[in-house]
Amino acid sequence: MNNFWVALVGMTCITFSCRYFFFSKTVPFELGTKTKRLLSYTAPSVLTAMWVPIVFLGHQSADSDFITSPFLIAGLVTVVLSLKIKNTLVAVGLGMSIFGLLKVIF
Repeated sequence: MNNFWVALVGMTCITFSCRYFFFSKTVPFELGTKTKRLLSYTAPSVLTAMWVPIVFLGHQSADSDFITSPFLIAGLVTVVLSLKIKNTLVAVGLGMSIFGLLKVIF
């Protein structure tokens, strides 16, 4: 159990020190333009890593085929809505509503 606490304290120190540079006003630290551009892809990448397994593998946990999966249909409708509406909150809300409706139907 001793190694657990050493690892936990070590990870805590690493996480704190990495974030301290960005939030501290006393340490003059500025990211380059390439790094800022690279980091702008972080949120879409993380969100994609979250929804892809749910949409494409969600039918395995339900009693439905891949084509008639509420996960897939609601995901595709949400993508289309997000392209048309351009308001993320409304698109996600409508997508969740459609998913709930599809779960009741299927």
